Amino acid sequence: MLASMEKGLNAINAPLARLGSWIGGGMLVVMTVVVLLQVVFRYGLVMPLSWTDELSRFLMIYMTYLCLPLIYLQDRNIAMTFLGDFLKPRRVRHLMMVVIHLLAIVTFLMWIKFGYDFFLRGSSRADSLPISMRVIYIAPPLMMAITLLSALQKVVSELRLFLHDETDEQNDSQSGWTN
Repeated sequence: MLASMEKGLNAINAPLARLGSWIGGGMLVVMTVVVLLQVVFRYGLVMPLSWTDELSRFLMIYMTYLCLPLIYLQDRNIAMTFLGDFLKPRRVRHLMMVVIHLLAIVTFLMWIKFGYDFFLRGSSRADSLPISMRVIYIAPPLMMAITLLSALQKVVSELRLFLHDETDEQNDSQSGWTN
């Protein structure tokens, strides 16, 4: 049952994460062009553009949130692994990862709630661009909801590995480890 849940979540998460990373990569290219344009206008033509700093900041916000689900799914986020490396029984490691992912889900839920509240209050307009700040403020709660699905997939995966790790049981019985 856990394997089918994991497969179903992966069928949702993997395409969303890939799409987000492709869009985020495109935004990185646009941001690079915008920053280079700002350098040329500011130092080459001595006519600084007023909108480039704000646009590059908005693109950076979106890039970060769009790439987060893929980073989370592939375990490429910053992590302190010394405790997991110290734990010898893999089943204990899997259980610890379940707890960590559940804590991440709680954090994501709070992020979504406060981000959505901020979105509701963000009726102002950007300083130098003709867009509502709600366009920017929707990124955190929306993308954290997608990242939450990735964390849910990780919980299911770690639970499956915890419950069905026969190699660990064999190694424990050979080394004299008992539960």
